[in-house]
Amino acid sequence: MRHARERITVTDQQLAGWTGTRSRTELQLSGACPACHDPTFMNLPLTSTSLESAPGLPAPTTLTASVPCACHGEHPGRPEGVAEGCGRTWTITATFVSDTQVKVGAANDPHLTEAAEALRAETAGRLQSVRTAADRWTAAVVTLIGLVGIVVPALGRDDIRSLEPWARILVGGSLLAALAAAAVAVVNGYSAAHGLPVTRPVADDEGLREWYIAHRSRASTAADRLRRAIVAAAVTIATLAAAVGVTTFAPTASPESTPVQVTRPDGATVCGVLLPSTADNTLRIRRADSGDIEILRPSDLVRLKPVKVC
Repeated sequence: MRHARERITVTDQQLAGWTGTRSRTELQLSGACPACHDPTFMNLPLTSTSLESAPGLPAPTTLTASVPCACHGEHPGRPEGVAEGCGRTWTITATFVSDTQVKVGAANDPHLTEAAEALRAETAGRLQSVRTAADRWTAAVVTLIGLVGIVVPALGRDDIRSLEPWARILVGGSLLAALAAAAVAVVNGYSAAHGLPVTRPVADDEGLREWYIAHRSRASTAADRLRRAIVAAAVTIATLAAAVGVTTFAPTASPESTPVQVTRPDGATVCGVLLPSTADNTLRIRRADSGDIEILRPSDLVRLKPVKVC
């Protein structure tokens, strides 16, 4: 039979020998191609990976699926670069008899047939489409993260140190959270776009099966990482905005006076912190040794100098 790209209509009799099982999130179908009669199979994902979030899926009862021939028979006219199949595509209805067993029959709803074909076309290139989108999103995420390098120096150490203690703690925590979120965003963004190096043992059939399951879930994994990168980038911007807001609007701490040492005419000294005076020509000092407040007049002073500690 010559190779031809066309959709064919099948009957229940032609699909009588087909079998199907459900494994995790895939529907595994196998049987003879209704057109060329060569054995073929298909692993159909039960999820569609896109850039939108999706709610949890209930257990299905029936599913209409578009199945292409994937046989390895010789078919004249097969285009260069196409390694398998006779070119025919048909639509089946899978009825889920149990959690794992599936009954295969012919589909008869033209609207579902069209939808199933669209889903198959999307699934065929979903990994590349997700990674292309992730590559573009990653550039945007990195640009947003670059705001960290602009905003943090603009805050200034002195501005932060002048805040009340609770405000300093809040600004510091916000900046640390922004840094952590930025790291999560960059790592997840680049891993979504380019993948991560992973070594999987394939020493037996079970290992091969596990590898294939992971292989087919790469698009879903990339989409999940892209969503995490976008959320982390949003968290980075939010925490930076919080840090800027607190630095700008939080009350500043009352300045602490530098200790001073006063020398009296008789050579005695008084060391303490200056306090606001309540009268003209007086100096109020809280003594460091006793905590008492001492009032001094100009005639009581010979020398006044600031000191680091009393």
